[in-house]
Amino acid sequence: MKTRRALTAATAPLLFALALAGGCGGTPANGGGGSGGSGAAGGTGGGGGMGGAASGSSSDTGVGGSFAGSGGAGAMIPVRALPGLASITFHERTGGTEPTPYTFTVDGPELGARLDDPLATDNMDIPGASSEFYDVYYSNEDGSFNLDGSYLTISGVFLQTLPAGGGLNLAEIGLNFAGAPTEYGNYVASHVTLGDNAVPEKVPNCIDGDLQTNTTMGNTVNSSERLRLTLGFLSTSGEPK
Repeated sequence: MKTRRALTAATAPLLFALALAGGCGGTPANGGGGSGGSGAAGGTGGGGGMGGAASGSSSDTGVGGSFAGSGGAGAMIPVRALPGLASITFHERTGGTEPTPYTFTVDGPELGARLDDPLATDNMDIPGASSEFYDVYYSNEDGSFNLDGSYLTISGVFLQTLPAGGGLNLAEIGLNFAGAPTEYGNYVASHVTLGDNAVPEKVPNCIDGDLQTNTTMGNTVNSSERLRLTLGFLSTSGEPK
């Protein structure tokens, strides 16, 4: 099952209601997980929002953004050029009671390059469950690498099918500013779900401002493509169209 692009904001309330099912990579999804349904086509989204301040606790919440189609402001700003931006945190959830924060400096090597395939223990930016490896980088809205991109992408591989829960379990991406609140993504610009343990209905969880919810993007068994999430931010790509 593969879903590209994002869904209309009008479908988000229903998607959030359905997003209670599914598990994290490497763990059963409610007794075996369910196969992912099809995502709707991209469309017109509502206004985005800025995440609340992050204190490192998974109970922190911010104002969620829109789950919309392709968008962006007329004047795009490279993420790494944002004034006062100190670091970027990817909150990844693999088991436990809260996500694990992986924080990278703005000009660090992780975000400044897209790793070559195959991702593996010695070729990754973030480790997940067994056989689950992530790559993070600045990008365009389609997930292609761009050092001066206005979007952030996390992509990865996961080599376990049902009954394991699907992989790429992202709670939020946070822009951490010096002396200012953390900003979370305000819309999903594009994404890829694959495999029998994907739960497309949970994609909006990565922009709801709640670190206790997360995505379940599936697995890459028998696929040459990566699981992927590409997020826009109010400060860099503006309101979703």
